[in-house]
Amino acid sequence: MATHRTFSRRNGVCAAVLLAGSLVWGSVHAQAPKYAQRPVKMVVPFAAGGAIDAMARPVADALGRELGQTVIVDNKPGAAGNIGAALVAKAPADGYTLLVGTSATHGANPAMFASLPYDAAADFEPISLWGAVPNVLVVNAAQGARSVPELIEAARREPGKLTYGSAGAGTSLHLAGVMFEKAAKVQLVHVPYKGGAPASMDLLGGNTNMMFDTISVALPNVRAGKLRALAVAAPERHFALPDVPTFAELGLPSVEAATWAGVFVPKGTPAAVVQELNAAFARVMAQKPVQDALRANGVQIQSLQGERFRTFVNGEIKRWGAMVREAKITPE
Repeated sequence: MATHRTFSRRNGVCAAVLLAGSLVWGSVHAQAPKYAQRPVKMVVPFAAGGAIDAMARPVADALGRELGQTVIVDNKPGAAGNIGAALVAKAPADGYTLLVGTSATHGANPAMFASLPYDAAADFEPISLWGAVPNVLVVNAAQGARSVPELIEAARREPGKLTYGSAGAGTSLHLAGVMFEKAAKVQLVHVPYKGGAPASMDLLGGNTNMMFDTISVALPNVRAGKLRALAVAAPERHFALPDVPTFAELGLPSVEAATWAGVFVPKGTPAAVVQELNAAFARVMAQKPVQDALRANGVQIQSLQGERFRTFVNGEIKRWGAMVREAKITPE
């Protein structure tokens, strides 16, 4: 009888353990992602190969692993990011279409375009800020000036002759050029492109004289000796270009511009999906491989989720808008 009672007690313990395990499994299973049942599209509103594209790809790969689904990077360049932003604003609010918003789409554009095809504040739900890349003034190493003072001297000798490319009117690359013109008291010709990559290609080909590019895109060509970096548009020297001075060091402290990027979803996306994405991006941005990939492209990481990101975006709309209105910048 004692043996029988002992066996019964052991069976009871085992059954209790199995029941507890099944309850835990059921709880975990119930908390598994509910919405990501098919591939997710991440729209980059600029050309492939540009700074924003370079930021998006390692983040998209990591997000795919977090969601258990493929995250497809879909480049939709044009109109300073407006084409891609409008596409996402009108997409179904189901979490399957994400926008990589920037200092253009959610900074300068609302002030620059009289009839924007989206409302930067009202049409999107901010999810996660990734970070920012300062701009750097670069010239063709085989043709361009060797310093900012030399470049300013050449521009003053022939006003309106030297050209600078950008990723499009109103982008931070363009606004950095406007700042430089004003601070250095020179007159340059702006040449807008559909993204930073084609602008960089034309500079390498000798078709423009200079450009403000994001460090992430300029860095490989600077290191290869194809481009020469003259100055960084940031308060302090950048970790990737420690020997390149800031504009402040050269007596032009007002020349300060960076390109930031983060992800948005259409307004009306279910709260549960927004929460899941907030949590997923928080985990993604904490991963060392993602951080290393971003820093390798010159990104200064600043991870903000949810309401903190919304506060940041509202401030950027005001800051960049004031700059655009003061410079009277219009689409080209």
